Amino acid sequence: MKVRKVKDIQKVLKKKGFELNPDKKDHKFFYLYLNGKKQNIFTYISHGQHEYDKNLMSRIKIQLKFPDQQTAEDFFNCPMSGEQYVAMLQNAGNI
Repeated sequence: MKVRKVKDIQKVLKKKGFELNPDKKDHKFFYLYLNGKKQNIFTYISHGQHEYDKNLMSRIKIQLKFPDQQTAEDFFNCPMSGEQYVAMLQNAGNI
């Protein structure tokens, strides 16, 4: 996966239904919410990072349950909508 700025990652997550969990202090935890209910799909961003390299982006890919790299790239490049992401998770039995 390509290198991304942390602010861009956070913007995409918020746009696609993730919310910041304010209870966590050591990292910024983003949980997926559906119909106001917190789901067990989440990722976290370190406070000190400004950019996420390929290794860290691969970890986010795993945490967000993407089946392959291209699907994750589509999510972060925005051809995949939040609704399409939720449908992908439902079809795979993740939610």
